[in-house]
Amino acid sequence: MSEPSAQDAKKLLRARLNEQRLVHAKDPSHPAALSQQLVALCQQLGAKTVAAYLPFGAEPNIGVFVAGGSAHGLTLIMPVANTDGTMHWVNYTGQSAPGIFGFDEPTGPAAKLSDADLILIPASAVDIRGNRLGKGKGFYDVALADPAITAPVAAVVYEAEVLDSLPTEEHDQPVGFIVTPARLVSIS
Repeated sequence: MSEPSAQDAKKLLRARLNEQRLVHAKDPSHPAALSQQLVALCQQLGAKTVAAYLPFGAEPNIGVFVAGGSAHGLTLIMPVANTDGTMHWVNYTGQSAPGIFGFDEPTGPAAKLSDADLILIPASAVDIRGNRLGKGKGFYDVALADPAITAPVAAVVYEAEVLDSLPTEEHDQPVGFIVTPARLVSIS
């Protein structure tokens, strides 16, 4: 019997992780703990413009960080999905509207990802080498492949989603940091 392809292995892993994620998402301490870790990372890097995201479903809830961004002197820019598999970016004003997948996405004036000092991205899992498992549509891989994007990238996950290794494909874009409610990891 042959080994599953990286794409098939990713699908199986996502399904297993999604079941566990529903349990982690119910922990009421996670949003505040994630906010503390994210503020610490911004301070460590001197980041003032942060690309963030509106959490959806059982994704790690960075809502406390997003809501308190301006109190920490941060400008937040956020992605909006396009039908062609790319994203465009907006300055977050606190407003949102349903996007192409039916869930709320931010609205606001146009922004450029290349202006970010730090990029926070959701992930289903990340390994200790910085390989990230997304949802499988590749939106962030496309955005991060742009050579104009030079800011450090941090994957936000639950602690149980930090794994020893992940299957990877050539287009996958690695991250430099892992943020969980319990810790901040710099990939060396």
